[in-house]
Amino acid sequence: MHAFFYMTSIGLCIILPIFFGILIRRRFRVSWLLFGVGSLTFIGSQMVHLPLNSLLSKIGILPAANSDGMVLQTALILGLTAGLCEELTRFVGYAALKKARKAEDGILLGLGHGGIEAMVLVGVLGAGGIAQLFALRYVDLTNLNLVPEQLNHIQKMLDTFNQPAAVGLLPLLERLLAMSFHVILSLVVLRAFQQNKRIWVLWAILYHALVDALVVYLGNFNIQNSILEVIFLLLLIPGAIWAFKVFGKQLKENIQPKIGIEWRLFGEACRKELIQLWKTKMALVIMGVFALFGMGSPLLAYFLPQIMGSIEGAEMFKDLIPEPSVADAIAQYVKNLSQFGFLIAVLVGMGSVASEKEKGLTEMILHKPLPRWAFILSKFSAQAIVYLVAFFLAEVFAWIYTMVLFKPVSFGLFSFMNGLLYVWMLCFVAITILGSTFSRSNGVAAGFSFAGSVVLLLSAQIPQYGSISPQALMGWVGLLGKELQFNLQASNFTALGAAIVLIIWLLVWAVGLFEQQEL
Repeated sequence: MHAFFYMTSIGLCIILPIFFGILIRRRFRVSWLLFGVGSLTFIGSQMVHLPLNSLLSKIGILPAANSDGMVLQTALILGLTAGLCEELTRFVGYAALKKARKAEDGILLGLGHGGIEAMVLVGVLGAGGIAQLFALRYVDLTNLNLVPEQLNHIQKMLDTFNQPAAVGLLPLLERLLAMSFHVILSLVVLRAFQQNKRIWVLWAILYHALVDALVVYLGNFNIQNSILEVIFLLLLIPGAIWAFKVFGKQLKENIQPKIGIEWRLFGEACRKELIQLWKTKMALVIMGVFALFGMGSPLLAYFLPQIMGSIEGAEMFKDLIPEPSVADAIAQYVKNLSQFGFLIAVLVGMGSVASEKEKGLTEMILHKPLPRWAFILSKFSAQAIVYLVAFFLAEVFAWIYTMVLFKPVSFGLFSFMNGLLYVWMLCFVAITILGSTFSRSNGVAAGFSFAGSVVLLLSAQIPQYGSISPQALMGWVGLLGKELQFNLQASNFTALGAAIVLIIWLLVWAVGLFEQQEL
């Protein structure tokens, strides 16, 4: 049951920010660009906040939280740096969005800020950390060569398994409160622009600093997490009351009528994209190539020694090649998909939006009227469906040929590997959708798509942070193919969470930018 509740927390921390954003958007017709900018304010603030705290620690201003007699100083400094960095970047976000001055704009920007924080802290980092805790649950920690501080910390984390399973929902509760807090702070900073009084930014900084400092200070004592969450909630009540009194009337006046046929139009748009992929033979080509990968990879691995022996002058190398195994067949399969799969995704998707804008077809399609979000997401969804079928064909053929030529492989394990490959490829599909949305020219869209894809491919090489990149999924897949069994200790759910969050984030930006473009 612990696993179920933790998985629920992780999944909802990724889904709920988008769900709340959909509710706000349908209610007030506010642009998704605000959610994207809000997410950038969080990312930008942490690019300053984390190095700043590190610098203050090095020069002795920020002591360790467990230093004797220094807990209060640490809490105050951490609260103040958080307030300064996050509220000033939020201020910059509003300054860049000169038309975002309505209450609903502030709510969606706050959701973007708090939402991406929830996705990263729980959906990405939390997923990997919790998976490792489950892997260590029945392991003798004394055999891991850990220093006493590390051993005590891990043991304290493992003690949560001795508590009721519902404790797994605490990360979700904490993030919901944090998102609410960021919405309140976003409205406080918005007030500075509505009234043209910068003093409201100072109030936001102080409020943020006060709440963070109290939470950090109390967290250093033996107080249950559930009690800390209650205290956090109590600290938010004054801000929520203020926000309701100041912005409640504005929100009531700005409510827009619902468009009940939006989802039906989205379904029609998806059907149109699938028909187009089929009529242009693109879907058949993708499925055929993937099926060829599935059949050819085990065959190539099995017959490679014979092929080398049949080449004139290369006979001497035949005996140097080890006898092919199941691991070789799967490695060849993963290699083929990793080398050519992302190229297929980029080539298919890079002109999906730009080409229609270039030909003037977009204005005709949106005149239906088709919501702009449906126009963008239908293209991603149609490609995702085609690749899902293509991966299924590749998996079935590869599994059958591997079983015939070598020995049976767990279909469940092989399906899980293909699922990871599928999520990895969707990252490139999302990159191309954003690149195609960004530009009116196929050439520029292609350049953006290839550049983004190269950055993603190289991201796994970043020191210290490469293991949390979506590209690190390939390392996990390779390890599964080598060991032919699932090992929780060697898992990388952090990379899986990062891939899912990246896909969502890129699509949010694609929709947000498209909503602002004049066609």
